[in-house]
Amino acid sequence: MKILIALVSVSAVGLIGCGNNFEAQIQKSVTLNKEASSLLEWEVADENPERLFEKWRSQSRKQADTREMKTQICTSLMQLEDQALSIFENELRAGKNELLLSSCKDDLLKRLDTYFAEQNKVAPTNNFTFSGNTQKRDVSKGYTAYTGDVGHKEVVLTFDDGPSGVYTPKVLAALKQVQAKAVFFATGKSARNNPNLLREVAADGHSIGSHSTTHACLGSNNRCKNQNGRMLTYAEAVAEIKSGHQSVYDVLGWVSPFFRFPYGESDPSLRQFLKDNATADFRWNIDSEDWRAGTNAQLVAKVMTQVRAKGKGIILMHDIQRRTAESLPMLLSELYHGGYSIVLLQSANPADRYNSSLVKKRLP
Repeated sequence: MKILIALVSVSAVGLIGCGNNFEAQIQKSVTLNKEASSLLEWEVADENPERLFEKWRSQSRKQADTREMKTQICTSLMQLEDQALSIFENELRAGKNELLLSSCKDDLLKRLDTYFAEQNKVAPTNNFTFSGNTQKRDVSKGYTAYTGDVGHKEVVLTFDDGPSGVYTPKVLAALKQVQAKAVFFATGKSARNNPNLLREVAADGHSIGSHSTTHACLGSNNRCKNQNGRMLTYAEAVAEIKSGHQSVYDVLGWVSPFFRFPYGESDPSLRQFLKDNATADFRWNIDSEDWRAGTNAQLVAKVMTQVRAKGKGIILMHDIQRRTAESLPMLLSELYHGGYSIVLLQSANPADRYNSSLVKKRLP
């Protein structure tokens, strides 16, 4: 019996020390963030912070005593450099992770506040304003926007995945300060979770399209095996598109006839669906990669290098990323002083946003 108890004890220690090697898992996440070839590869990976914390929450529910687990997670996170720690910020803030991080959450978030505050010491004072540049596009027979068909030294700012109660207000403030307009692609779940904030985006005069309901990958290829390990059917993908559009419409009473496929992944049948429903397929040709760890200056340099090389186009950003909100004033300054104009794209027919065939209309 003593031998059996000893074996069980050794096994339990092994589970804590090896099977739950939190430090190794966290380091793999940091490495993947640097090396992933795309946002899709980053977000669907087991090492993604959202997936890691989901797994850890599941493990904690199966353990009677989670003190050792919590200690190891906090210790491993505390050992990270601030820049690497920043990729975990959204999970640090998530209420569902409160129990796992109760002993270190406040300290980690204070470190990140200090990290970004230090960078903001060199942030520009934006005392300029952009001239208005609203352009119309005919989407009645569908429209595919790679560059937005804008002219030389014209760019379109786009923000995906929000609205975020933490970061979207700062994005809106930076845009408003210089009278810059953008296109926001809201997910259905974020629109419903933050309706008043979505109304603020609308009140500031931005275009608002949709970005699916849950940010599921909608394409029919092996890259689009979602968290359940399979690709969505055509019917499921259409439901994601329609429900996301409906969510924005339900909050605002309108939705721009613009849609962006999560990760840019689609297929001919879904693109035809948008065309048949007079909805623009918004892509991009300038990627901020704001999901990667990096300084504000590095993010701005990455964007401006592409802007200068291509001369014009659509810039992809995410208003759920702190580094985007923090670096936006610097990016706007670079664009303005570089002689670039910021374009707001709208449908050529003002009634389009009230009459989308993708939504069920409100009753009079």
